[in-house]
Amino acid sequence: MNNKITFLILSGSTKEYIDPVRYITNESSGQMGSAIAEAATKKGYEVVFVSGTARVMPKNVKVVNVITALDMFKATKSSFKEADIIIGAAAIVDYRPLVVSKHKIKKDCSNIIMSLKLKQNPDIIKYCGQNKKNQVVAGFALETEDLIPNALIKLKKKNLDLIVANGIETFNSKNATVSIVTSDMVLEIRNKKKNIIAEKIINETVRIFKSISPCKNDH
Repeated sequence: MNNKITFLILSGSTKEYIDPVRYITNESSGQMGSAIAEAATKKGYEVVFVSGTARVMPKNVKVVNVITALDMFKATKSSFKEADIIIGAAAIVDYRPLVVSKHKIKKDCSNIIMSLKLKQNPDIIKYCGQNKKNQVVAGFALETEDLIPNALIKLKKKNLDLIVANGIETFNSKNATVSIVTSDMVLEIRNKKKNIIAEKIINETVRIFKSISPCKNDH
């Protein structure tokens, strides 16, 4: 029996193409997801790293590269059952174009405003929370207001065990201020390097996992 804890970590941002050269995305660099993966490997845990467009990649992990939210959803479902702890650190684009043009969309010289119809992408970490079985699922909540109240709403709505709440100032920054939130705890970490925050996240998710699955150990 393999008692080693396996992490499934989602990281980076996704891209949703409008045409072959234009797409919708966001500012996520993937630094936090990479830091979490490296913190897990340093403790001897196995890591499957599903990565969107990330500028920073971890070492010594199994990497699955994806582009769109649907790609990430497919990769997540493929590795979900084998994972003990799932951490959704990816900044997944919430919407995708209803229709993707096969050719580059030309400028309209008449200056008519172009409308873009969008379709909602699947909530991947919510899927994990609703389908977990003796697993720990952790997510991230990026908010511009009411940080902790909104994080608690997401924690309950998505059936998560832990959520990391942070503001937009964490984008492309080596340091961050976050709050690690569970149903009975709020741990604020102010202006620390992301590798230090990552280690805290690993420690907390492992602590929760061992409380529900004591047969697993670190060996």
